[in-house]
Amino acid sequence: MVEDKAIQGTLKMRHELLKAIREYFYGLGYIEVETANLIRTAPPDPQIDPLTVFIEKSGPWNLHTSPEMGMKKLLAAGSGKIFQVCKVYRVEELDEVHSIEFTMLEWYRKGSYLDMMQEVEALVMFVAGRLLDSGQTRFAGPFAVYDLESLFIGKTGVDPFVLDRDGLFRALQKKGFSGIDGRDDWNSLFFKLFIQDIEPAMQSDAPYFIIDWPRSISTMARQKEDNPMKVERFELYINGLEIANGYTELLDSQEQRARFLADNQERARLGKDVFPVDEEFVDILESLDGPYTGVSVGVDRLLMALLGKTRIDDVVVNRFRV
Repeated sequence: MVEDKAIQGTLKMRHELLKAIREYFYGLGYIEVETANLIRTAPPDPQIDPLTVFIEKSGPWNLHTSPEMGMKKLLAAGSGKIFQVCKVYRVEELDEVHSIEFTMLEWYRKGSYLDMMQEVEALVMFVAGRLLDSGQTRFAGPFAVYDLESLFIGKTGVDPFVLDRDGLFRALQKKGFSGIDGRDDWNSLFFKLFIQDIEPAMQSDAPYFIIDWPRSISTMARQKEDNPMKVERFELYINGLEIANGYTELLDSQEQRARFLADNQERARLGKDVFPVDEEFVDILESLDGPYTGVSVGVDRLLMALLGKTRIDDVVVNRFRV
């Protein structure tokens, strides 16, 4: 068999990244954990669909879209600070930046989303220092932080956070915004405006955070005390590509159950499967002596950003294809 230098290079860079990630967390006193990939139910996020699995006549089971619920159960068992690197699976259109199977880094600790933002920034700086030439400055920090509501006002003249669904629809019609119709709910209108007018205006090869996202699209994040429309959530972007998503964890069992039920109602409206609520997960939330914060990082996308690549195929080997 002829040696493939490109595959060798990809394997080496992935190895170096995973090694650096583990060194970073070991140095901070985290322990590495594993949770089940195959689960009985799934978080009912209307925007994320799991892959289903049948075992002979038993099923359907689900391949996890994130280890979040399993890791929070470990927190409730007294695990302390934990991290995990694992494969996750989602029904996705295969394109340059999406894949059905991808590698996720996720970790949890006591604190708020502002604490976690500092840790994400430190992680990116740490792994960049290990993988890149010492003369690079893109990842030197500090990373810029943008308030999402301010971005909407400044770049579109529309503030979705003060409008209900009909008000937002009328505002976009008045703006001459294309691609909306009467079937769109508030979340759909929000995402269309964000993707079309915010993301393209935020292209930067230097990392930046966008903070304080809508409550309606953040099922497991804690609501902000000063604004019931928002939650304590951030996303990290590089070159317009989402790299990380983190928040202060919602620890109110009653509120979490209500949000799951609302998400299932939305899934039913969209003609999607609904998922039984994981009652064990919901019940343990209030046993957590919070606040707690957690974040997920797309490892493949992080490596793309570090190496200046634009396609996920450039940083993975033998990607699943239909």
